[in-house]
Amino acid sequence: MFRPLFLPVLAVLAACQPTYTFDPEQVATGPGGMVGNGEPITSGNFTGGDDVLPEARPVSTLPNDTRPPDCDADCVAYCNGAGLQNPVNRGLCRSLWGVGLSHRPVIQAEACRRLFVDMLGRVPTADEAESTCSGGWGATVKRLMESDEFILVQQRRAADRFLYSNEVTSLQAIYDMDRLVAKLYRGLVPYDLFAAVVSAHPVFTRRYADPGDKAEALFTQFLGRPPFEHERADMARLYKLWHSGYYDHPQLGMRLPDAFIRFRCLDDNGAVDEVSRGECASVLWGYNEVIFTPDLRAARDPNLNELSLWSGLLTGEEWAKLQTPGRILARQLDFWERAVDDVLMQYLGYELSAKVPEVREELVRWVLQNNGDIRSVHYAVATSAAYLQSAEGASSNAYRWTYGPLKQVDAEVWIDSMARNTGLELPGCDHRISQPEALLNSGSIAAYRLLQESRWRTDDKGEIDERYSEVARTLGGCPENVVGGRFRVVSILTTATQLSFVQTLCNPTLDPAAKGAAAVEKLLPASVGPSRAVNADVAEEIATHQFRLLLGRSPDDTERADAREAGTACALTLCSAEDFARPYCFALLSSAERVFY
Repeated sequence: MFRPLFLPVLAVLAACQPTYTFDPEQVATGPGGMVGNGEPITSGNFTGGDDVLPEARPVSTLPNDTRPPDCDADCVAYCNGAGLQNPVNRGLCRSLWGVGLSHRPVIQAEACRRLFVDMLGRVPTADEAESTCSGGWGATVKRLMESDEFILVQQRRAADRFLYSNEVTSLQAIYDMDRLVAKLYRGLVPYDLFAAVVSAHPVFTRRYADPGDKAEALFTQFLGRPPFEHERADMARLYKLWHSGYYDHPQLGMRLPDAFIRFRCLDDNGAVDEVSRGECASVLWGYNEVIFTPDLRAARDPNLNELSLWSGLLTGEEWAKLQTPGRILARQLDFWERAVDDVLMQYLGYELSAKVPEVREELVRWVLQNNGDIRSVHYAVATSAAYLQSAEGASSNAYRWTYGPLKQVDAEVWIDSMARNTGLELPGCDHRISQPEALLNSGSIAAYRLLQESRWRTDDKGEIDERYSEVARTLGGCPENVVGGRFRVVSILTTATQLSFVQTLCNPTLDPAAKGAAAVEKLLPASVGPSRAVNADVAEEIATHQFRLLLGRSPDDTERADAREAGTACALTLCSAEDFARPYCFALLSSAERVFY
């Protein structure tokens, strides 16, 4: 019987790694640190951001509800001569301008607000919007994509997508995946390499116990469909080695759930078994084999009475071998189709590709021309006519791509924007640590330091400050990701939660004992003091200030007239500026414009 020499995992760690003081900034460990360490794969200077959009081609009969747009030879010639560089616009033309349909003229403030919410995760003030959304939409989107806030939004979306949970997966692996996502959106990692790394990443493999479940999850994530049964069975062979276990972190003083490698398809001597090696090989997409043989890094698992290897000890070459499933899928056309569909859904909120397949075709060519840089797709969609058009008056038109998107904001966007615009200081929740109590209860100084360096905060009693997370989780955000994830819903409960939060923030009843209310000076223009008597002019000045601060735009004529009327009524009761400003704050922040964008 083969009996290899082996060292316990911790002993190997001590021998192979230097002793160091725990640094919360260096907690990430995994395959994400082995890629994307060179120069960006593209310059990031993408074209097509400022297309001159054509007018609708004159046609004898416009398309209607009973038939889809039909692009004839004149339509094709019209679109070919339109000079469009943006791939979304090129794909749209034969279902929009070329068949006589028009897009809805963009409203600058509406489009800029939409860009801020989607790309930075918050509503801008009017001053921010006017200073940022200038110099053309291409320049605007480029500025937004280069910000750290854009990276954070994408990292939070990845946490929702892959269900980060420190109850299920090692914190080291979660931080490593977060680092990998940042590299992806800084243009350091092409999307096909990203998918390959994810396919064997402990965040992914530790969540699904069965090899077939891993294969199915991979197909669903990157092809947008479950595998056929023969595909599932074949791909599962490449996941046969993975095993879920636990690792005792030497600095955190915690037992972390983590992924391990078991040795399969070997004979009694630890060599590859020629009879059973096919059980660790995929044959549908060419012959691909994933087999490891044990060495000194292997340790015997007392629960299974077999040798296993902690994933934290794998070499770069071994990680590359384990990433075979992701590389297989990345060679498929529908892999890239799914990649661009995900971005379209993120920005538009509906499946444009299903309605206008030419958009998907153009975007797939576009991302491949840009070396798989997924930022190029974000840039193309965010500067396209499909995205940068108004949603007003949309219900009268049957064709979804002829008016702009209208979506519900995430809970974090709603809360963060409220707090930022009114100057309220709140704790947060960290997408990397869905159960912060585990760190707090560990009794480890290193774990406590990691918690303190995160976006979570503790209160005066040393417990997790849940003022933010309680509201966010009621509204579907800040998910724990153990079983389910984020949700969006409009219900009595969520409406009551939102109104209660706004009530506390604005304090419309002027309760002197209220805690957590925004400073009245924030709600008033600099020229108006809290005790100043209100008239129509003062009311309009306050309203203009709050519209620009809280909604990111100036009021229109109707809204100004309504404010003046309210100010005139307020003057009859000798009300002060604060008497007017706090209820007005409540009216604006409880409006649908703060929930939908």
